[in-house]
Amino acid sequence: MLATGTVVAPDGSTVALDYNISLDEGAAIQRLIREIKPRVTLEVGCAYGVSTLFICDVLAEVGGERHIIIDPFQERGWNGLGLFNAKRAGFGELIEFYGEPSHSALPSLVKMQRRVDFALIDGWHTFDYVMVDFFYVDLLLKAGGIVMLDDTGAYPAIRKVARYIATHRRYAPIDNGIRPITSTKRRVLNAAAALLSAPPLRAVTKYLLRPDMLHPDAALGLPGGNFIAFRKLADDSLGDGSTETRKWDQHVDF
Repeated sequence: MLATGTVVAPDGSTVALDYNISLDEGAAIQRLIREIKPRVTLEVGCAYGVSTLFICDVLAEVGGERHIIIDPFQERGWNGLGLFNAKRAGFGELIEFYGEPSHSALPSLVKMQRRVDFALIDGWHTFDYVMVDFFYVDLLLKAGGIVMLDDTGAYPAIRKVARYIATHRRYAPIDNGIRPITSTKRRVLNAAAALLSAPPLRAVTKYLLRPDMLHPDAALGLPGGNFIAFRKLADDSLGDGSTETRKWDQHVDF
């Protein structure tokens, strides 16, 4: 599919492959899955199934049991081609498919007390939907598991969610080997912000400068590129004092 830029349909015809993750992102997914050897993986958004094929290929290799796919547009938007190609590749028995919006499918999985080891979020690309996807994926994801956000380089809303994860939650960004691209103008602004945020000006400038200027992506450990993966360090506690937890009213500008 990546080599030809086309997708095969059930009748033998082909359509243009115009929405997919990159080869580099697919390779990164496979490296991470080989590292953690998950039993259950999950993805929000399937489209033509390129990410599904990358995931299922290595999931079968490491002895995984189930790949959960959530995509409300798979049948009526993508003509079922993602599922068709995954089954054509021999991965039908691995797949558990939900053809409904992620904001209804994910809570159902939480209610069933399902757990996953790896998740790819690549659904609706507005901040609110990506944040809701992450919120529920976090409840499903085991400590030590990995969540990856796609399109962090193309969509500011998704990178904003990455900043939230890095500043509010017990997740560590995973280096993907890609340095953030910073324009000359942005480097000058970052340098000026660093000077202005030093004592004794810090108490004032924190109200004047945007959070991404006070704490650039690189300072948060966020890599460049079009995908960012995070390793989950621990579950949130219920506030019973047994483990470190967020305060009920926590807020950090991000």
